[in-house]
Amino acid sequence: MYQPIQTLPQGPLDIIGDIHGEFDALQKLLVRLGYDEHGNHPQQRKLVFVGDLCDRGPDSPAVLYWFRQAYEAGNAFMVLGNHELNLLVEDPKDGSGWYFPQRAAKESHLYAPWQTMPNHEKPALINWLADMPLILQRSDIRIIHAAWLPESIRQIQTGIAGRGLISAYRQWDADLKQSLQTAEWYADYEHQQADSTLLDNPDHMPPIQQALAEFEYRRSRLHPVRALTSGVEVFVDTPFYAGARWRFTTRFAWWDEYTDDIPVVIGHYWRSWQPKHSGLLPEPPNSWFGAKRNVFCIDYSVGARWRDRRATPPVSPEQSGFRLAALRWPENLLMFDNGETAATVST
Repeated sequence: MYQPIQTLPQGPLDIIGDIHGEFDALQKLLVRLGYDEHGNHPQQRKLVFVGDLCDRGPDSPAVLYWFRQAYEAGNAFMVLGNHELNLLVEDPKDGSGWYFPQRAAKESHLYAPWQTMPNHEKPALINWLADMPLILQRSDIRIIHAAWLPESIRQIQTGIAGRGLISAYRQWDADLKQSLQTAEWYADYEHQQADSTLLDNPDHMPPIQQALAEFEYRRSRLHPVRALTSGVEVFVDTPFYAGARWRFTTRFAWWDEYTDDIPVVIGHYWRSWQPKHSGLLPEPPNSWFGAKRNVFCIDYSVGARWRDRRATPPVSPEQSGFRLAALRWPENLLMFDNGETAATVST
């Protein structure tokens, strides 16, 4: 029976951020951490991945194959990220041309070349991936991909029991669709969504479109699996332009309301090691944050290395500002694939 919340083993851990198909970066980091090719460690440390092992990078199949053999040997564990969930529910999204042929033509100018997964191997991938949890925890640490949201966690504990993850996910999708389409503002949403002159011009800020805002707000919150793996939205006072359109909701910094004593480690939010003094996550880039300074994002944006490969001239992995990182626990030490290390701090 599927268990969305599972228990971490005792002992020291190395918690690795979103890999996004960057197999070479993963192998370099594993060597620096002291693991052999099977994920064994001489001090019996265990690996924990925060999700998003796949998409965008050059070799998602190799990352997944490596994780599976290390998992089956008892050396590695993972929580599902939003990119794994897209595979499970057959939802082709950005960076998934290695798996979904219908995405390949759209994405070859960005992410190719990539290693594709043969069709005959996909069912086995889905079967074992569907057993991976959404949460890993023990008394001193919690691991989740994007957001620790108590109400959504209660929903998955009761809503998935006896049904399996994929079935429950699709049922929540159907319930969400019905809820949105029967809302009194839905007709206004369809009209606003179709008005490209309203949303697409970066030089003209539109007034708040309340129906669009309501749709995005509720869509982010009424599907508990999506909420935990993608985060949730809040309304904004002023529209902002991002992703080639005007936005009326933005990501919610849930950690500012997290008051439990147990630390939480997440991925998902594309942290930058180069200080940029903007964005959702606070500076410095090695800091714990949140109401109790006990939430840490270990995603240092290695999934953007496709930009390095497209640059003129190309940027080498050693010079890249996009990194793969591990948080050594309980030592609170960061180690990067380029060999650098840094202590974490509580701001």
